[in-house]
Amino acid sequence: MAIEDVFVTLPVLTTGRLTLRRITEADADALFEIFADDQVTEHYAWDTFTDPEQGRELAVRTVEQYHRREAMRWGLVLPGTDRIIGTCGYTRWARDNRFAVVGYDLARKHWRRGLMSEAVAAVLRFGFDHLALNRVEATVLVGNIASAALLTVAGFRLAGRLAQRAWHRNTFQDVHMFGLIRSAWLTG
Repeated sequence: MAIEDVFVTLPVLTTGRLTLRRITEADADALFEIFADDQVTEHYAWDTFTDPEQGRELAVRTVEQYHRREAMRWGLVLPGTDRIIGTCGYTRWARDNRFAVVGYDLARKHWRRGLMSEAVAAVLRFGFDHLALNRVEATVLVGNIASAALLTVAGFRLAGRLAQRAWHRNTFQDVHMFGLIRSAWLTG
């Protein structure tokens, strides 16, 4: 698949237990439900959603970023359903530098089942195989042990700590930067 084909329509990705499909405005309610949970947003880049309109705004922004070729994010659905239970994808894509930033989130009732590990693996495979990525990064608020462990299992290495990099819950937070290089992914 050529890179340009990716932007004609976002391809569906599958794992053993998930389908990763494009996000549409019809996913607004599911997005609101996911991000209205304080435990989901505890280590996230934005505050907990309080208004269903925020779910619609996120869905619209996700679609717009994809069409501008800045980012691509998939909705995660379980077999036999169409309601997303999380998202995973590239929140930033720098085509010229063959670099992207991966991000993900999952409704709390689906935590600790290995679903996000499957989704991240599928998104990485797609990025390295079809987007010609050389490097993928992820930032994790210090203290988000589950996310750091997920990235480590996926082959990422801790690249450093960025002091006061994120403004979260009314205070500056330190962030761990993780990176994965294509050559390490291929041999991992």
